[in-house]
Amino acid sequence: MKLTSDGLAIFNARYAAKDDQGQVIETPDQAVARISQAAARVEKDKPSRSYWQGIFADMIDRRWFVPSTPIWANMGKPSRQQQPAACFVLELQDDLQAMYQTLLESAMIAKYGGGIGYNFSPIRPKGDLIRTTKGCASGPVELIRLYNCSAAMIKQGGIRQGAYMAILDCSHPDILDFITCKNTGEISNFTLSVGISDDFMQRLARDESWELHFGGRTRKTMPALELWQSILAMAWSRGDPGLIFLDRIQEANPIPSRPLRATNPCGEQPLGHGESCLLGSINLAQMLENGSEDIDWQRLGNTARIAVRFLDNLIESGEYPFDYITENTRASRKIGIGIMGLHDLLLRLQIPYDSLEGRKTSSRIMAYIRTEVHAASAELGLEKGNFPLWEQSIFVRDHSPHRNASCLTIAPTGTISVLAGTEGYGIEPIFAVAYSKQYIQDGRTKTLNVFSPLFLAACKERGISAADLKDVAARGSCQNAAGIPEDLQRLYKGAREIDPLDHLAMQVELQKHVDNAISKTINLPAEAGPEMVDHIFRQAWEQGLKGITVFRASSIPGVIKVGR
Repeated sequence: MKLTSDGLAIFNARYAAKDDQGQVIETPDQAVARISQAAARVEKDKPSRSYWQGIFADMIDRRWFVPSTPIWANMGKPSRQQQPAACFVLELQDDLQAMYQTLLESAMIAKYGGGIGYNFSPIRPKGDLIRTTKGCASGPVELIRLYNCSAAMIKQGGIRQGAYMAILDCSHPDILDFITCKNTGEISNFTLSVGISDDFMQRLARDESWELHFGGRTRKTMPALELWQSILAMAWSRGDPGLIFLDRIQEANPIPSRPLRATNPCGEQPLGHGESCLLGSINLAQMLENGSEDIDWQRLGNTARIAVRFLDNLIESGEYPFDYITENTRASRKIGIGIMGLHDLLLRLQIPYDSLEGRKTSSRIMAYIRTEVHAASAELGLEKGNFPLWEQSIFVRDHSPHRNASCLTIAPTGTISVLAGTEGYGIEPIFAVAYSKQYIQDGRTKTLNVFSPLFLAACKERGISAADLKDVAARGSCQNAAGIPEDLQRLYKGAREIDPLDHLAMQVELQKHVDNAISKTINLPAEAGPEMVDHIFRQAWEQGLKGITVFRASSIPGVIKVGR
């Protein structure tokens, strides 16, 4: 497995097996064999296990497909729980004992690398009477603070602090407190999203009032626009909250009788209570024909099909923290195959990310992946049986076999993109031509300096001078840079140099071909006003997205600095 120096550093820090003194005792090749064996061990006989282990190992070794962090960190290690899932959703109940039980279960999930999402809407509003004690309820925001403190204490799988998603329905009486709860800076381990209904968006469009209610009683009536403007102000000022379009998610639910009310921390995977989902991404940067600038469609299709079997096998061979999670996960058998390195591929094809051709090419790729993935799941359904809840699913209408209730999810792929050596994470464009990024390793803050290898290779072919490149590195951008040809400037735009509506258009185009959702940030320039957030949020709902997140440059301090 050929890794860059940064990829090897990530592997050693986060994925490699270690001895009792914390020293690395595993190479990347050995880790590939370990996780491939873990996936193959559920095959029917020894020849089949040997065959599929080799197929899985070859796919991962070539970096055609890269599994998510929990698979690397847990699977096949004798000293760890064999926990392969990245995404979990847990249900909250308005009961003190149940709240703390869920907190305990969350800690055990986070211990082995799982990210967790919750919908806090069942929690009674702040100040409501507690009949048993005659006291007053603390409300959902205080419960979020409690869970946040727990997350800060738990380093996920020895990799990072716990990551959680908090959703509150737009009709909850505490929604205004929820929207602003990160202003104090103490809630750092949660992503926030407002659960938006179609009813709210329609009332907003008609400039009507909106009711906040709980327990069958209306607690407050306010203009829908007032609530909307509060959301816009916070999203503009600090990037939180995003929006989750709950009706849209439920409309796409493959098992309608099991409601979807929450997602994982990055928002791309809606799940029911006690479900988990396994993730992995196809590396589009490796999907060009050898020696040419054409997409290798056969390699792409084969990789997609093998990835389905790989993740489905791990559902079976995996171990989960609690029996009910095992039962719910195997009842729906949800997997999330996504993509990474989309911008890398477009750059090699010399297609600008923010162009109609870029979106059409990306859409064609994702549509092809969807066809192959669904075909593979259907074939597995015939071979090994449909997922147990198939008879309650939408697939029973036309007697369509399916091994997995859902198959496609586009995750952010931050860490595994470094492992794979891609410059574009998930469907994101490159962040900048040159930037520095801080990260924590062994308790120390380190800096990673990046100067786009693809850009440098293109400049080398054109004979661009070292002085011109030095200027680009200092600014972090090649736009309007002396000595850089216009066609390269057109191609090598970073995330902040792409129009927000082009970001949105790419997400909309790919969502058409994705079962679940897409983790994507709509980058806004520092000078953008709340009216731009307003336009993007409304367009996201009108154009069929399941969720939307924005981030305005310089709105809050970050760990990434453009330029070097």
